[in-house]
Amino acid sequence: MRAFLSKLRRVLSPAPPVNDAVTAPQELWHLVGAADADYVRVGQQFKQLFIDAGLQPHHAILDVGCGIGRAAAPLVDYLDETGRYAGFDVMAQAIDWCRANIAVGDARFEFTHADMHSDRYNPEGSQPASRFVFPYPDASFDFVWLGSVFTHLLAADQAQFAREIARVLKPAGTSVISWYLIDDEARANTGNGQIAFDFVHALNGCWTANPDMPEDTIAYDLAEILAQYEALGLDVLTVALGVWRSQPMQDQDIIVARKRT
Repeated sequence: MRAFLSKLRRVLSPAPPVNDAVTAPQELWHLVGAADADYVRVGQQFKQLFIDAGLQPHHAILDVGCGIGRAAAPLVDYLDETGRYAGFDVMAQAIDWCRANIAVGDARFEFTHADMHSDRYNPEGSQPASRFVFPYPDASFDFVWLGSVFTHLLAADQAQFAREIARVLKPAGTSVISWYLIDDEARANTGNGQIAFDFVHALNGCWTANPDMPEDTIAYDLAEILAQYEALGLDVLTVALGVWRSQPMQDQDIIVARKRT
């Protein structure tokens, strides 16, 4: 499972472009990360990450915070006729682009605009994320992916999303989620100039590196998050810690978990 860490590191690093049938215009790349992180290359790395975590062609996968469809595009030719992809995001511009360019007319793929408030991504949103209910039935997905979503959610919002993840996962379903998780190493290195973010500003249940816009970069205490997984009936399979806690790289942590049967 340590392969998850190296794959995520490559995803977050700039890469040269590669050819593919679907690619977003480069002026949209900044909506979901570094403006020079090639859309197609990142998508292919996400796809391999999912397969390594157990995604099968017949599975139903939920992409929370799907952005401009980097994870969706490479799954068009991977999911079989019984497979299904659903993605939602607070950015209407991103959802509009996905609907117009990815799997158009393909009933297996669905993109939904979630009109939640986000200081960073949707300041005019109509409802708080802390009250948002995923628009899907109970136990409807085999696989749930969140890439750099909990790194922008305050504690009440994150707790609601966590409950919803557990609700929509099928028994034995898998979640793969990236985080910034504070442990002893992160605490020891805070303020020494050798860490990506100094999470020194305490909020209610989480930490931020940017008090002027707290949702810009959010971290959680590792022990508390592991307790949350346990309480929700999600068995943690892997905790792959990124090097952000010891190097100035935006190399996030990954938790892979399975819903109890």
